[in-house]
Amino acid sequence: MSAPTATDPVPAPVARTGSRRPGVLIVLVVAVVTASLVRGLLLESYHVPSAGQAPTLEPGDRVLVLKTDHRAEAGDLALVDDDGALRVLPSTEAAGTGADVVGSIVWRFWPLDRLGPVTAPTTGVAP
Repeated sequence: MSAPTATDPVPAPVARTGSRRPGVLIVLVVAVVTASLVRGLLLESYHVPSAGQAPTLEPGDRVLVLKTDHRAEAGDLALVDDDGALRVLPSTEAAGTGADVVGSIVWRFWPLDRLGPVTAPTTGVAP
């Protein structure tokens, strides 16, 4: 007695040539190009080097700059390019310097205990 030749109800998958799944290299290239476009045109991280905006921003804070917002509104902090040097200024001071506004600072993501949105300090208010 011999068993029938086709006893397996589910055939084993066979790899076909010309598969429609994208290769790993293509996925990596698309990811790098997308990340470069986002960083170049939309968002950029900035490291705060000094205590110029203390207590709102302290040295060592890392913030996200929204580069599509070149006109900072009242209550925003702006990242300005002043002859090649990047500085953080309140929006009211950024308009009077004549420097190019790179974008508005929208989010602090480091250190984690200070995570959250960033707004300019109000002046003339007693603590």
